[in-house]
Amino acid sequence: MFHKISENVYYTDHEEATDRPAMGYIKGDKYSLMVESGNSKANVNLFLKHLKENGLKEPDFVAISHSHWDHSYGLSYLNAVSIACDKTNALLREMAEWKWSENMLTEYVAEDKIPLFCEPHIRLEYPDLSEIKVKPADIEFKSEMTIDLGNQPCILKNVVSPHIDDCVIVYIPNEKVVFLGDSIYEELVRDQWIGHSDKLSQLIAELEKLDFTIAVEGHFAPKTKDELLVSLREKL
Repeated sequence: MFHKISENVYYTDHEEATDRPAMGYIKGDKYSLMVESGNSKANVNLFLKHLKENGLKEPDFVAISHSHWDHSYGLSYLNAVSIACDKTNALLREMAEWKWSENMLTEYVAEDKIPLFCEPHIRLEYPDLSEIKVKPADIEFKSEMTIDLGNQPCILKNVVSPHIDDCVIVYIPNEKVVFLGDSIYEELVRDQWIGHSDKLSQLIAELEKLDFTIAVEGHFAPKTKDELLVSLREKL
């Protein structure tokens, strides 16, 4: 459930039932960074429990990879300083105004504000939909940002992605690890996955330039760089 990639980098498994994504933790000499806020209070509490069990402090910062509910709805339940790109924050501000109930979720799905695919996962994660609290990030950046955790730079970059325009990857050069979020996946429209080979080609070119050994993706097991690039090229 909670895995160690190196002395300074950890991640959790994704969970298919409620669409919880893989979440990351990077520690430096001074600070720590959580990657993804998860999709709920329960998701956040489980992550913090893993940290405590492994002798790791709670994160000082949290970065989210994009605005989709499973990656961002846990922000309200963290004390860490939150970071997102400007595109993500604009979407979170909009969702922060939404009202949540059985009828409203049905309406959001009908209006394609929430993909049909996500509806059953949301209902499982939130038996009481009124508990959903969406919060914009504290800090937003445009295009790219580097945060130094203390001899541990982490590069957050908004990349061209077939999934959604606000996708951000988190690259830790010292560890040769990159957290991809959902950037490598197709676009989700209702319950259909739609590929965009032109955007995927641009993303592949971006990833080819990065010096990394392990890629942690949002909803499948991590891959080596070679495994990742082979799998992505097969989609073209």
